[in-house]
Amino acid sequence: MPYTAIQAIFDDEQDVLIGNAIATFTTLAGGAIGISIGESILVSKLLSEVPKYTKSIPPQAVISSGALNLDTLTNSPVVIDGLRQAYGKAISAVMICATVAIGVSSLTTLGMRPLNLKVISREREAARATTPVKCSSSITVEPKPHEVSERAIPQCERKRSETS
Repeated sequence: MPYTAIQAIFDDEQDVLIGNAIATFTTLAGGAIGISIGESILVSKLLSEVPKYTKSIPPQAVISSGALNLDTLTNSPVVIDGLRQAYGKAISAVMICATVAIGVSSLTTLGMRPLNLKVISREREAARATTPVKCSSSITVEPKPHEVSERAIPQCERKRSETS
């Protein structure tokens, strides 16, 4: 998951939460769509391949029994071998489709900019060190170099100084 990259791109915590939610949603939705596409390809390929290997067993019976229960459909080793070959061709079609999808989705990575997380972290720490801390009692506290983290002053909210 791209959670680290999302945290590096967004400065605001709310934006990070929204970015992570979108990344999680698209990952789950992509998986669900991919499974349904793969199943459709498998079933349609079985419907077309099974009759090529045997006329005695209908394709719907092969689909219903599943790949592991082909022995229950017939006792003939020649027919079982043909059904396995039909399943092999159907699964090959699913894998070819998945490989193409991976190749297409990999092209999107070419548009991503490279990020150095160490540099981004140092820049943010330096920005925090120079940003005054605004407390709820309207007192502005200048941070000391050793009080850079937000845990150092838990009762205060860190606000960016406004330049006028």
